[in-house]
Amino acid sequence: MCAERNSYDWLDLFAGGVPTAPFFFGYTLDGLEQLYLAQSDSPGGRQLNELCVIGLTSYFEAFCKDHFASIINIEPSLLKNLSKNGQDISIDPTKALELGHALSCNIGFLVTEKYDFGTAQKINAIYRALLIVSPFSKDEIKTYNDLLRDRNLLVHHGGTYTSAYSAQNRNLLLSESNRPFFDSLVVSKIYIDQKVNFIKKIARKMLRASHTALIKYLDENGIELTEWKKKAVDSFLDEK
Repeated sequence: MCAERNSYDWLDLFAGGVPTAPFFFGYTLDGLEQLYLAQSDSPGGRQLNELCVIGLTSYFEAFCKDHFASIINIEPSLLKNLSKNGQDISIDPTKALELGHALSCNIGFLVTEKYDFGTAQKINAIYRALLIVSPFSKDEIKTYNDLLRDRNLLVHHGGTYTSAYSAQNRNLLLSESNRPFFDSLVVSKIYIDQKVNFIKKIARKMLRASHTALIKYLDENGIELTEWKKKAVDSFLDEK
């Protein structure tokens, strides 16, 4: 365990003791795909599809947060970058005491738990502050914002179109079959498949870019990681 000197475990650097990349791709996304691809076209299938959209955005937000925290756990000196770029790196000392010796490889969790990873812009800002990495391009920000808008419509309005949603989606205004307060968002298997593939693309870009940026940071600052931490860094590129 991390708490015991000379007996460190690289898995302690990750939330739940599981490397973020293979957990997200090999468990979370695979599980969602099995749900929406295997279900029949029965009436209950629509509700399952909607729940998959809600789950997809929630799980991706958790992925962004957990991966960010693991990077700090691996190399805590990166906290200086966050502070220099205006991010709050303060932690509750009582929580630090609760972690004891494990704080040395869990500090990223304490710092990150108060950060907001709820939008593409916020994700870009916090990753840029840490490693000069921007996971979302301008077009990808728009695509993710559209996904979040659909998610919020499902969560807060049961999928029924509102006037605000229609105003933000100009294509709906051109169709008589998409009336606010009457018609609703149709979540098909094709729709979910497109969104899952998009999230996979962003997650892969985030993992690869952060891996490259972390290696560069270590080289530029003359930092040599221990073998167990190198194993953690290598896991960024492991999707299985």
